[in-house]
Amino acid sequence: MSMQPDFDNDMHEAMEHAERSEVVCVIMPFINQCLVLDGRYTADDPPTLTVSPPLGSPERRLRQVNQQRPNLKHTRELAVIPWPGSVASLINSTVWEMMVRRMEAPGFASAPEACESALRELQKWERQAMLTMISGQGPFHTLWSRTGAR
Repeated sequence: MSMQPDFDNDMHEAMEHAERSEVVCVIMPFINQCLVLDGRYTADDPPTLTVSPPLGSPERRLRQVNQQRPNLKHTRELAVIPWPGSVASLINSTVWEMMVRRMEAPGFASAPEACESALRELQKWERQAMLTMISGQGPFHTLWSRTGAR
């Protein structure tokens, strides 16, 4: 029995909600970071795509987003998408396609650069998480430990 249909249905619902929400937060637990799209914009303030640590609740995330951009109308809408996979799997997903499309607001040429910058930062966090895991630091333990030189 496959779990895929439930996952596909849940992802479809999450994507529909994300398309309607002004703010989308992709939570990446492996690297303990979130990719946050603030789709609000004005003629001289483009949408933003940032990487930041989880804040613990949607309310805190909305408060942070609203504080970072006080010149914009406050938002109360937030879609949360958990992403247990790698950064590479995110790049090849409909979630990433939607975020890039939403960054491409009319009149702003900076969207590709902003998306690329966010990806580089996510990849940096992912490399650090892998090094932490391989070395057995943090919550990770190595299967074999190094003993004294022979």
